[in-house]
Amino acid sequence: MDGYTQGDATGETDRLSDNCDLGDLVPWLGLLTDFQPTILVLAGEPSGDIHAAKVVAELRVRNPSARFLGMGGPNMKAQGVELFAELGTLAVMGFSEVVPRMLYFLRLRRKVVALIHSESPDLVILVDYPGFNLPIAKAAHERGCAVLYYIAPKVWAWNERRARTLATVADAVAAILPFEVDLLKEHGVNVEYVGHPLLDRATSIPSRDESFRAWGLDPERPLLGILPGSRIQEVERHLTPFVESARVVVDRRPGVQVLISQAPGLDDSYFRDLEFSVVRETPALLRWSDCVLTKSGTSSLETALEGTPLVVAHRVSWLSGVLARLLLRTRYIGLPNLVAHQQIVPEVLQGEVSPEVIAPLLLELIDESSSVRIGQIQNLDRMTRLLGQGGASSRVAEMAMTLLGRHS
Repeated sequence: MDGYTQGDATGETDRLSDNCDLGDLVPWLGLLTDFQPTILVLAGEPSGDIHAAKVVAELRVRNPSARFLGMGGPNMKAQGVELFAELGTLAVMGFSEVVPRMLYFLRLRRKVVALIHSESPDLVILVDYPGFNLPIAKAAHERGCAVLYYIAPKVWAWNERRARTLATVADAVAAILPFEVDLLKEHGVNVEYVGHPLLDRATSIPSRDESFRAWGLDPERPLLGILPGSRIQEVERHLTPFVESARVVVDRRPGVQVLISQAPGLDDSYFRDLEFSVVRETPALLRWSDCVLTKSGTSSLETALEGTPLVVAHRVSWLSGVLARLLLRTRYIGLPNLVAHQQIVPEVLQGEVSPEVIAPLLLELIDESSSVRIGQIQNLDRMTRLLGQGGASSRVAEMAMTLLGRHS
């Protein structure tokens, strides 16, 4: 975060103002009125849609006349982005799950490249989704567009060659994990650590009493939160063993209440006839649960940042699992463990995702007197401090405006 700390304000600004114009200090200031850029924003997952929308909102403050095109979801759409592809057709997971839809993605890629040639956007902002976005970065770079990659490909996990690709096709990369920066710089990537966007998570969450009243629950009894995933494939693989694990917890400790999170965009049919209630207020559920069972991914870090004890459990197809074991170079898959560089939350993978394995872990973590629970909460607090401060969306917008200033 050193690159974003403020200097001495007791005289430095005065000395600078004597020697240069304000436009020199803020190179994009003149763009607010003189430049009407076209910005292409590409996000292929629900979390990317959220993060991209926040950046668009920041950019609209800086340049209200900017035009935004893109692919994404409801959050980007709400910010006025002209979408030509929406998330319902994009979100897939795992190696084997992508293969049946390869033709669709090839056609979509050609569509995006054609749009880059026809619209000649001044800036292309790519949000995560590297299998699709890296080839687009190359096409945009060759067209002469400025390219900003937000949420870098996970080269620390596998396929380090992507770092070399980034160095040649991206004008700037905004990293969200502190340990990514040195690795990317080793490959010549122009990278800045902007902080993790989840540090800017919602603050206007109803109180525990208000939330429990809305859910029809007793705030004096413990709550187990279940997050099976935000994609159809994730829900199909996780919901049944997660519900079965919750049932064992309730059988062994009858006072425990259970709520299941239904992510935006998922059809109600996946959550019918369940023995536990389903809610859509995921931020409140993560904050007020006494323990959470979640699939791997963004939700695990979001839970950890709330300081809520959790178990990470994840299943993919057999083929995807085999390929992952061959290609992955990390000891952990859970983001809290990756950030902490040690296992601070339990990880249950593939065939181990069962009530027999998961339920005992949950029972230990939901017990307020458990030393395991207390120890995990302390570790989660230390992990959160490693991520630094919030403000990622604002910093990405500043990087974008700098690139636009060079491109105009």
